[in-house]
Amino acid sequence: MAYMIIRKLYKILLILVAGLFICAVLGKIAVAASDNATAAGDFLNIGVSARAAGLGGAYTSVASDASAAYWNPGGLASIESPQLIFSHFAWYQDISYEYLAVALPAADKFAFSFQASYLNYGTIEGYDIYDNPTGDINSTYDLATGLTAAYRVTDNLSTGLTAKYIILSLDNHKATAMAVDLGARYKLGNYLLGLTLANVGPDLKFDQEKERLPISVRFGASAYPFGPTFLGAIEIENQFYGGMSIKNGVEYNYDERYFLRAGYTFHPGQDNRTIGHTLSFGAGAMLGPTQFDYTFSPKDKVSSESIHRFSIIFRL
Repeated sequence: MAYMIIRKLYKILLILVAGLFICAVLGKIAVAASDNATAAGDFLNIGVSARAAGLGGAYTSVASDASAAYWNPGGLASIESPQLIFSHFAWYQDISYEYLAVALPAADKFAFSFQASYLNYGTIEGYDIYDNPTGDINSTYDLATGLTAAYRVTDNLSTGLTAKYIILSLDNHKATAMAVDLGARYKLGNYLLGLTLANVGPDLKFDQEKERLPISVRFGASAYPFGPTFLGAIEIENQFYGGMSIKNGVEYNYDERYFLRAGYTFHPGQDNRTIGHTLSFGAGAMLGPTQFDYTFSPKDKVSSESIHRFSIIFRL
């Protein structure tokens, strides 16, 4: 028994080392090509789904529901019936983030999804160059809409692509861009692997200023080492124009209906960090075909307030 556990842990370690190598190489190539450019559209890095947040964001290999359109388009091929997901994220002050996706299986091997994410910055007061108030700044938001197509290549391997249209709006001044996400998911017994290349596209342009999109690569591995009641997941994310993060999460379920989760995200380069939390605690419940999830992230040195995330998935 102990030998089998050691073998499983050894395989997981090899997978993670390979994933770290992929993320590091791709990240270095992109940064070298970009001449150390900065990136805009950080809202594209805000993870969706309270379940994913409860696992510390280690969800690229796990995603197999409607939220896979964000995490890993390849995972969308696993859905067996139409799904609708709504996710709400309450941040500090009056900033809020909403995500909505509809996913539909088609034929035997295809699945499609439409999704939209919206970041509302709330009320922002405007000032002139002499620090005199000019009234509230209107139309301040970030929006991304997308279409996803996923294909199950074999019983174990699936791939997918998301094409999205991005809008950044500030006081009626807008920047727009098109981008794509590419993803693949592989399942072998109780082991899952996921790889996603996200936000690949041309620069955003605000008036005469250009900013690159926050391109990133995510590699995740997860497993049910002791049967279906316990899930362990780990993920490495490298932002091409930012830093690296290592995400970990565990989930326990009772009767596949009630769930408890905990996650931790480690940022080796804290100075590069813009979005994300270190600790998270979550719970969920399946009530008939509907899944409810909640995650709480306590405030840390980057965030001035705690974060509450809610999501609901309807399986139709």
